[in-house]
Amino acid sequence: MKTKNKIIVCQHKEVFLYNTKLLRKEWTVVIKHKISGIARFDNLVLISSYNWWGKVFSKFINFSSGEEVLDIEEKFLSILIHEDKLYFINHDKEIGCYSISSKTKIFKVATTGLWSWDGTPPKISLINKSIYAFSKRKIIKVNKSNGRMRETDLPIGLNNKYISHIVDEFQINTNTFSLSKFSDSGFIAGDSGAVGDAGGDSGGGGGDGGG
Repeated sequence: MKTKNKIIVCQHKEVFLYNTKLLRKEWTVVIKHKISGIARFDNLVLISSYNWWGKVFSKFINFSSGEEVLDIEEKFLSILIHEDKLYFINHDKEIGCYSISSKTKIFKVATTGLWSWDGTPPKISLINKSIYAFSKRKIIKVNKSNGRMRETDLPIGLNNKYISHIVDEFQINTNTFSLSKFSDSGFIAGDSGAVGDAGGDSGGGGGDGGG
């Protein structure tokens, strides 16, 4: 979703949509806890926050209206939004899926042997209509309905040992979040910058940057 003259801004405990042409806020969301990062995924904005005990909160809001879409306690490391589903890998080494429309958990399954020896978080990606989770060590295909996993290979020409960044078939990009000292609550959206309409960091992101 391409937008013009609109940016997402994080300012203290507020996240707001700012119209750079009209010089005004279009909506504002007040976040209870310390904000560690924001990222935009098409018409969704992810706000990550944490409290002083290290508990992490992930709130998704509608980019256009500011309305809450989903609010869950998850420490995301890698995230993929496809159709009405939010797929993710979390810090507890689980692969999970939530329905965005019904706000319900569809599955959350523990992984085995997926993490690389160097500690680099695995990526989750949509390739040829299939959900893959992969690291330098292992590749698995994830059933979209129940989270069942089977070890596999990536399509010909893709080498999991050397892939550092990836743009999905139907997604803006694969979003792998960086770690922070606050229980891994901080993140950097995507591949450290804007790709297409996407983008986001701890200061702001999304849209065309105004003007």
